[in-house]
Amino acid sequence: MRANGLTASPNKDLVKEINALKAQLKKLSAAMEAEAGDGVNRAFDAVESKSKQAIDSVIEAAQTFIDDYGDVARDRVDALARKSSELRERATESLVETVQERPLGTLAAIVGIGFLAGYLCRRP
Repeated sequence: MRANGLTASPNKDLVKEINALKAQLKKLSAAMEAEAGDGVNRAFDAVESKSKQAIDSVIEAAQTFIDDYGDVARDRVDALARKSSELRERATESLVETVQERPLGTLAAIVGIGFLAGYLCRRP
């Protein structure tokens, strides 16, 4: 019987140790899972931060481009407006001079254009 008593005690101790190991493994597993979740969250935070920095950088570059070339475009539009105004004034002056130099020729041209317009509008 003595042998049974000795063998029963080590089995009980072994079972206790296995249960203790199982508990420790569960704790370790939970800790690793929590750490992995934290690591994933940190990775997502890092990616989000770098993405925001990249987007901010692109927006800043675009704004700089617009600022630099917006002034150039505005200057060119102003130059084209001035040239257009000058051409309009020259055309007006030329028309006035032509009418003053050749009033009968201008009147004949206007009458001819009127007859041509009337003829084209009458035809179906």
